[in-house]
Amino acid sequence: MNECKELIELSILNHKKDIKRGTLRYLDKGALLDAIISEVYEVKEEIKENNIPKLEDELCDILWGWMMLVENLKDLGLVNSHEHILKRALKKYQERIIPLVGEKDKDEQIWKEVKAKQKQELLEELRG
Repeated sequence: MNECKELIELSILNHKKDIKRGTLRYLDKGALLDAIISEVYEVKEEIKENNIPKLEDELCDILWGWMMLVENLKDLGLVNSHEHILKRALKKYQERIIPLVGEKDKDEQIWKEVKAKQKQELLEELRG
């Protein structure tokens, strides 16, 4: 998805400018998380009929906040990259969604089993 790559590049550029300006609220992971939380409430307010442009605009703000948070965390050495997180998300949810069969009880059991397996894999990854 070209838009995703362009958005990542734009967030990298913006983060460099934030560093140059030294605006602390854009360089603080707590402030960035608070901004995302605030945007979530704005999305909640905009979920209504005949409101697609406003709702999509607010969803953009959550996405942008996430992009900037990742840049900040990357700079701190706490995460690898946007791409790494997106690959991890794709793997995580492919493993959880693809096996589902569309039956509540079976799907709940499948979800629990896959999630438990994934938690074990994360622990092993942490151990190196």
